[in-house]
Amino acid sequence: MEVEMNTKHLSLFMQVIKTGNITQVAKDLHVSQPAISMQLKRLEQEIGVPLFTIVGRNISVTDAGLTFLEYAESILSLEGQIYRAMEEFRLGNRGRIVVGTSSVIGTYLLPKLMLSFTQAHPDIKVDLETRTDDEIERFVRMGSFDIGITLKVPEDHFSFRITRFSEDRLIGIQPPIPINNQTLLIPEDMSIILSTDLDANIIKLDSTESVKQFVMEGMGYGVILESAARFEIASDRLHPWSGYNPHHVVVNVITRPAERLSKSVWYFLNHLRK
Repeated sequence: MEVEMNTKHLSLFMQVIKTGNITQVAKDLHVSQPAISMQLKRLEQEIGVPLFTIVGRNISVTDAGLTFLEYAESILSLEGQIYRAMEEFRLGNRGRIVVGTSSVIGTYLLPKLMLSFTQAHPDIKVDLETRTDDEIERFVRMGSFDIGITLKVPEDHFSFRITRFSEDRLIGIQPPIPINNQTLLIPEDMSIILSTDLDANIIKLDSTESVKQFVMEGMGYGVILESAARFEIASDRLHPWSGYNPHHVVVNVITRPAERLSKSVWYFLNHLRK
């Protein structure tokens, strides 16, 4: 069976399934809901198997639809890689790369690097995407991200080219004044190793910045990257907390195998080594 489809249909299907609501996608794309429903129905007819079910305004994916979604993600990722690769041929030394990183790395470790790289290579555009470490690993494997910068070594490390970028430490922090509080605040955007005998009420906050603000207000102690607390400790707004033994962490750069990297990506990787 020959099936004619285009990547616009694949992209639409992926948006609808991930949103779970046709009305919301219609608003985001500024098109009518019936137009989207018609395109999805046409795609389903071309495939020949049910890809989704619709109940009211909500949509749920079938088992066949989940498999189709995986292939759609791979095809759209490959399309992005093709455009970026051809863009380099068209523009010469200019190009575009997509870097995936966690919010804590993007906030505290990358600004200086991004500044120096854009100054050295002003014709290369860098798109920074914030995701979890697991999502970064998946998107790098698919090719949606050219480079991933994470605090975790991929479990399937044979599928990646892994380079050590820098080292840091997880440290305990406390407010500059003594507190009578057994609350421990940790950011949920990174993995924190805690001792099993630590007697504390553990609360997860959405980011490292939130942890710092709560600790400075005396709401408890915290555990964050040392690089993220450097300014506050130097300005006496936070103090190191001895209740947590510092833990060594490594920041890793992950890419696909070397032979699949574009010239712009190599420029970025070489810049990291300086």
